[in-house]
Amino acid sequence: ALQAQDKAGGSDASITRQIQQDLASDAALRGMEIHVETLDGVVNLTGFVRTLEDIARAGAVAKRVSGVSAVRNGLRVADRPSRA
Repeated sequence: ALQAQDKAGGSDASITRQIQQDLASDAALRGMEIHVETLDGVVNLTGFVRTLEDIARAGAVAKRVSGVSAVRNGLRVADRPSRA
């Protein structure tokens, strides 16, 4: 039903939806707390994952989606102290 709402590929809403679907179907990333926002083709990833590899993997998943011009990866590893 979601796909029927927006056939104009490349719009921010359809980019966000496609990335969310790709993350949900990725065995390593499924079920993680990853929030996706898209503005003018720039994707912002926020939330928490298990490993540094998961951060890189989520960024790669987002970059593969058509219409994405850049990915700002703000994901953090859960249960690790911040260096800030």
